Parts: sequence; structure tokens; C-alpha cells
Amino acid sequence: MFCPPVNAVRPPGPRLARTAQTVLAVLALSSPATTRAETDAAVSAQSDAAVAAPPIGVVTLGAVVVSATRTEREQFTTPAAVSLLSREGIQSTQPYGFQDVFETIPGINVQGGPRRIAEEPAIRGFADEQVVIRLDGTRQNFNKAHGGRFLLDPDLIRSIEVLRGASSAVYGSGALGGVFVIETVNGRDLTGGRSGFGTRLKGSHQSNGDEWGGSAIAYAQAGAFDILGSYLVRDVREDLEDGRGDPIAATQDEIGEGLFKFGFEPGRRQRIELTFDRFENQGINPTNANAVATPTNVVDRSTERDSARFRYRFDDPANRWLNLDLAAYSNNVDTDEFRLTDGRVDRTRFETRGLEITNSSRFGIGGTGGTRLTYGIELYGDEQSGTRDGANRPQFPDAEVDYRAGFIQAEIPFGERVSMIPGVRYDEFEYAPAGAFPGRDEDSVSPRLAIGWSATDDVYLWTEYAEAFRAPSLTELYADGLHFVAPIGPGQIVINEFVPTPDLLPEESSQFQAGLRWRRASVFGSDLDLELDVTAWTSDVKNFVDQTVIFISGPPAFNPITQALEFPGITTNSNVDAELKGFEATARLEGRVGWAQAALTAIDGESADGQDLASVQPDRVALGAGVYLLNGALSVGAELIASSDRRDVPEGALATPGHGKTDVFLNWLPDRGLLSGFELRLALDNVFDKNYRIHPNGINQPGRSIRLTVAKDLQWLD
Repeated sequence: MFCPPVNAVRPPGPRLARTAQTVLAVLALSSPATTRAETDAAVSAQSDAAVAAPPIGVVTLGAVVVSATRTEREQFTTPAAVSLLSREGIQSTQPYGFQDVFETIPGINVQGGPRRIAEEPAIRGFADEQVVIRLDGTRQNFNKAHGGRFLLDPDLIRSIEVLRGASSAVYGSGALGGVFVIETVNGRDLTGGRSGFGTRLKGSHQSNGDEWGGSAIAYAQAGAFDILGSYLVRDVREDLEDGRGDPIAATQDEIGEGLFKFGFEPGRRQRIELTFDRFENQGINPTNANAVATPTNVVDRSTERDSARFRYRFDDPANRWLNLDLAAYSNNVDTDEFRLTDGRVDRTRFETRGLEITNSSRFGIGGTGGTRLTYGIELYGDEQSGTRDGANRPQFPDAEVDYRAGFIQAEIPFGERVSMIPGVRYDEFEYAPAGAFPGRDEDSVSPRLAIGWSATDDVYLWTEYAEAFRAPSLTELYADGLHFVAPIGPGQIVINEFVPTPDLLPEESSQFQAGLRWRRASVFGSDLDLELDVTAWTSDVKNFVDQTVIFISGPPAFNPITQALEFPGITTNSNVDAELKGFEATARLEGRVGWAQAALTAIDGESADGQDLASVQPDRVALGAGVYLLNGALSVGAELIASSDRRDVPEGALATPGHGKTDVFLNWLPDRGLLSGFELRLALDNVFDKNYRIHPNGINQPGRSIRLTVAKDLQWLD
């Protein structure tokens, strides 16, 4: 295995050791003394089907979605802002990371820079812990300052639904911006429901970073039983280069993920699924994984996520009372960091245990379809601990929090054209910190009301009012001790320390949004179908958790031990009120010969006192077009991502210039001849080698890269 075992942090291996020496040597020669101070201050301030599906991966509005109501609904007539991405669409772009997966979806951003271990989700200006990530029906709550939350590889994903907007009424704490609902592939997906077995072998290469990847999936189905086992490896062997051709220091990493799924369907409408999943990432990166690397902040980092998930689903249209989804799970994330300059070892542990039971019942009241009542309970808890050289690490304090919640929602039709969806959820949570801090009990009520109107079969209007909340994280409440040390001149340093904020209040938001959808088949007298989806929204946020870094907070003092003049500084959290608003639009044209799509995101936000917010993403336009050839087996396309600048930021925060990026791709999935069963994918990412950053990241994104994937399916099916 390329990652160290959980119970042992060790010096870097031979290849990574050579890499580390190179990184340190280059950084020592090229980094000015003030780099660390500037970097930490900036980053801390930022905290304030056809055979070949369209490569951008967005499924048409006629698809069925479940994230908005926890029930199956056609996306076109769902009163919520939701996007659905298919497996084929995700794989067509050959994503390096999740930024590539979501960059064409309105309202979505992935922050953290080019290091995959630093990727953090953002929806409508709400980032990281202000959005919920669910994997196979289970919460992914891991959070670590300046660390990523997408601890899985896109290659194993079956589908992703992105629900934009306040969603605590059905998903609880953290759903201020929305929810990512991710489902991984299982054996029955790959057999197509037929008995037999098969294998899928895949190899890939990316020129930028000299990344090599490979995966193997074995799957089988025998009557009611199905099974899948897979393992993949991706290895970035050289530092990535930006659009200027300069190395992005300390961006090498290795990823490995193993997935095992066992499924049993005792009846046509029941499924039992047991999943074991292990994700590993190892790299020579800065301690703050989304910061510029310097000679003193580089660590050999190993991140491991182990997950066990049990799920039972029952869905029988003939049964009006029972439509059950039960999930029980355990997620463990371990991060070990070996600092190369002095051998300091930091260990971080984060565990989540949970149980969720949801059911739907139908009653013969309302319109012709009757009323559907969905209700459920959720129990889960987070526990974290951190050590530094074996001693407790107050920057990631020992603490735990337990949640107990229940929700109920009704889908009430009024005739055949109008429906109303009221819902409410009650959450109770209890903090139990170690040490001198007292425990806390809190609760929150999250209501929602959505109304939809099918004006015609091709026009749908909807509106929604919803409230959401996020309980402060354990680190936000109880972090203490040293944050960073920054040299500012000969014999002068800044020592910045965390100030605990145990009385920090939960974030709350009140959101209103309204949307219009329109579709028309055979426009212009052709076989082209046109879809339009427009949403306007506004969110009033109370008690927004704003992290403030006061670089120098008082007069200096001379330390006779270090022989340095030490300036004090503090990092603390506070609650502020804010308002965010925005507009999203997607237009899509598709037919037998090809497709075209445009997506627009516009967001603005400021605090109650009129100050700009540091992390709100810039306005963005995504354009894509392509053609189908060889009866749909070949697709060729291109997409352009154009982002405005973001200069209206608080004083001291990092501004970002606008940019444009063009990608082209070719996907060939032959279904006959000697190459039948092969997948050949070729892409040129960032064609014109543009140099750019993604707001509010402090480091550049990769420049031009050629991506190549070859995959082969071998099947023996009835």
C-alpha cells in the first residue's frame, strides 16, 4: 500500500522523499521571507440516452429526481432548484477532480485550489460545512480547517443530484446552501439486471502532472444477488504546472480507493445493500492544503477514509403505506501529517455514526394522485480528536456532538395542475467538549413551503420559502492554541493564536426562491428539443460564522529564548448577519445530431453593515456544444467557462481577476466491430493554457493538459 498504516506515521517513502527534497530546495531558494505571512493571512481572510451522453453530463429535465422531496418526482415538475449528473456524463470529461465535475452547473463552485485533498464544496456562496454531502444515503461530515470533503474518486459514481437552496427541512444541519446527493455504482447497474458476470478494466493518463491511473471492477449477478468489487489508483508523479508553465509546488499526490458492494433483492420492490469503502490519499502538501507551499509548511500527509454502510429500501406502488428507506453507517477519517523540516507529527481523527429511517405513505385526498406524506427520523453523532507529537492538539480539540431529528412533509395536489409541499424538521443537538468548556444543548426548527403550477404541459412555475440552519463545528467552537507563526523581518515574527468561541450561535437562513421551466419539442420544425430553466433567489442569513484574523493584535515583546521580537495576533470566530441573492439560468438544445447548452450564475452578497463577503463566488457563464457521429457512438464537443472578476471583497481579503477557459473532448464508444466494448476518450483541458485562479483560492489552477482514457468491458451475461 502506498499510504502508511493508520497506527504508524513514517517518513516519506523513496519517491516521495526525493520529491520532498526537491520541493524544499526550490521553495527555500524562491520564497521570500514574507511568503508565509502573506499566504496565511490571505487564506484565513478568505474563510470570511444516446450511446454517448453529452460530455457536460447534465441530464434533461424529464429525468426523475429524489433529493428535493426524498420521493421520486420528474425534475421538470419539482418545485426546487436541482441538477442531475449522469455517470456517462461525468466520465466523459475525464475529471481530474470535482472542480471538473461541477464547473458547468449553475450556482456550484469547488474551492480549495488544484490539490484534490483540499477540494471544498460551495453552493450559492455557502461553502464547506454550510452544504451537506451525502454518499449512498449517508452523511459525510468530515471537516478540517483548509481540508477537503470530497474523499472519493469520481470514477465510482453512478449519479449526482445537486439540490441548490436551503434544505434543512429534509436534511438538517449544514444545508444552508444545499445538498450533494451522490450514489456509487453497484453490480446490478453494470450487469443491466441480467444474470452473469463481467469485468471492467481502465487505464488513464494526464499530461499535466504526468498522472497515471488504472482501475479494475469485477461484478456479478445471480438472480436476487449481485456483487461488485473495485480498486483504482491515480498517481500524480510531477508537480502540476499553471498556465504560465510554472510549477504549482507540492501538488503531487497518490489516490487509491477500494469499493465492495453486496446486494440482495428478495422481491421486485426490495433491496438490501451492504457497502465497504476505503479511500486513501497521500501527498507532499502544505499543512494548509489550499495554500502556497513554503519551506516550513510542507508535510507528508496521509488521509484515509473507511466507511461501512447498510441500506434497505422497499418501494411497491401497490402498497400505499410503506415506501421505506433505512440507512445505518459508520465513517472514519484519519489524517496523519509528518512535517518535513522538523519531524513534527500531527494526527487527526474524525468519526461519524448514524441511522436514518424515512417512509412515505399515500392518502386518497387532494387531486387524482392523492396526497403523499413523507416522514422520518435521523440520529447521528460526530466525534473528533487531534494530537501533536502524542499530546493533545488544541487546534483540533477533542469533542463530540450528537444529533436527534425528525421531519414530516406532505405533497398535496390541487387538481391536476397545482401542488403544494409543506414540510418541517426538528433537530436537537448536544455538544460534549473535553476539558474546561461546558456542554451545550441546542435545538432548531426548519420549515419549508413550496408551490408548483403546471400552467401547461410545457410550462412550469414554482416558488419556495425555506429556512435552514447549521450548528457550529467543534473546531469553530473550541479551537485553541497556535494558528501560525509568520516572519515579518529580521528577528521579528508574528505568533497568531486561536481564541475559543464556545458561545458561538448556530447559523440560520431564511430563503425565498422562484423558478420557471419551459420546454418545447421539435423546435424550428426539426428534431431538436429545447429546455429552459430559470431561478431567482435570496437568502437572509443570521449569525453567519465569520472567521477574523487579526494579524497583529498588540505591541511586541522580546523573547530572550528565541532572541526574537514577537508580535501577538489572534484568530477568532464571530456571528454576523448577511444577505445573499442571485440568479441562475440554464438553456439546453438537443437532438439526434448534437446538443448545445448555456448556464449562467450570478451571485451577490454582503453583511448587514454593508461590508462585502470574502468567499462569494464570481458570476460565471458556461457554454457547451457538441455533435454525435457514427450513430451516436462518437461525440465531439467543446465547452467554455468564463468567470467575472471578484474585487469587491473585504480589506485584506484576496481578490480574483476574471478568466476564461476552453476545453475540447472526444468520446468514442464503439458498439460493433473489433473494438466493440471499448471506451476511448480524449480531452484537451484548458486549450489556450490560460493562467487563472478560482475564487477565493490563493493558488493557480493547472494549465493545458491532454487526458486520455481507455476502458474495456468484458461480460458473460444471460
